[in-house]
Amino acid sequence: MAEESNGRWLMVGTLFATLFLIWGPVNAGGVFFLPVVKHFGWSRAWFSVLSSAAPLAAGLSSPLLGSLLDRIGARPVMIVGAAMVGAGYVALSRANSAAAFLVIFIVMGIGITASTIIPTALVITKWFRARRGAALGVAFAGIPLGSTVMTVWANYLVLRFGFRVAFFAMGMPIVLIVIPLLTAFLRTRPDSLPAQDAGAPALPGLEVGEALRTRSFWMIAIAEVLFATAGVGLRVHLVPYLSGIGYTPTGAAEIFGAMFILGGIGSFAIGPFADRLGGRATFAGVFTAGAVGITALMGASHPAAVVAFLLTFGLARETPVYLHPLAIGESLGNRRLGALLGIQAFFTTLGFAAGPVIAGRIFDQSGAYTGAWLLFAAMALVSAVAMRATLPFAEERARIVIGETAAA
Repeated sequence: MAEESNGRWLMVGTLFATLFLIWGPVNAGGVFFLPVVKHFGWSRAWFSVLSSAAPLAAGLSSPLLGSLLDRIGARPVMIVGAAMVGAGYVALSRANSAAAFLVIFIVMGIGITASTIIPTALVITKWFRARRGAALGVAFAGIPLGSTVMTVWANYLVLRFGFRVAFFAMGMPIVLIVIPLLTAFLRTRPDSLPAQDAGAPALPGLEVGEALRTRSFWMIAIAEVLFATAGVGLRVHLVPYLSGIGYTPTGAAEIFGAMFILGGIGSFAIGPFADRLGGRATFAGVFTAGAVGITALMGASHPAAVVAFLLTFGLARETPVYLHPLAIGESLGNRRLGALLGIQAFFTTLGFAAGPVIAGRIFDQSGAYTGAWLLFAAMALVSAVAMRATLPFAEERARIVIGETAAA
């Protein structure tokens, strides 16, 4: 029993390291934005379009990858995905055209989906019944903490050696650390869990077709896509925005890194709250805090506004990735969690793709980011309302039974 308990936290540690070293460089993308744009002479909107290929590829592949995780388990999928990401960064260090960037971003988008959020949520759901929110919070803290470290490291490398060396340095830890860790330690479920649970037929929950007919599925999708649009759009353009209002590149990168430090604190702190209050209620609170933080960012020329932004948006920004599976479990059950997360990820990555393009387009037309921040704050508020409109699993199941009875 103690051995299995230790195995649970070994999984959490392995997944933490994976998210740290894969998502960290992804979220440090803002550091590369201006150097790449200046080197190739592209507009901000055009490079945002190229960058959006990664989340679009991730979204299109996520339903298939979610089903694949349910069938064959997490380890082979995550190892292949990590290899795609590591190779992608090495290729970016050599890319010389928009076409090359486009192809590489597509490959990396699929690899990121295969190796990070969806399989991490699935593995922890298999390993934990009690304290699931806390375990998810610890594992997913790898995203903001990795983003903090990698942002500082990438900024140093870009300023000292150029963006090509920095891209190469982002890929090496994935190849040398992540892939060996996954190969040696990752298991989809405890040995004590019956093999037939690999496809989760014994877990309570709706089948995919049933879930697609529920209100909760679509409310969660709306909330996720809108907040993803706002969160990623802001993240990609935060460093250019701060640089444009008078911050030095290093100062902007430090604020960007501080946002992820607080995101790590939020991941650790909010997970236990989700265990007590429920994922859906916690999710709605996170979206509201995000709206407050985005609004505060419009006054970022004043230090107090930056502090307000960091203490609201910064604390809340990284928690949706692990509150999402909790919300699905509460409303739709965990029977087909991998497949449902994969389908939901398609909608979420539409937001990932749209956010940077929207912010870049607004800047190119108006010369400022104010309109983008107002739009993103409104999206976060709508997300909170949509999450409050979800229903508990028992109510969704009862609605389906009533509907089937009426149809019969």
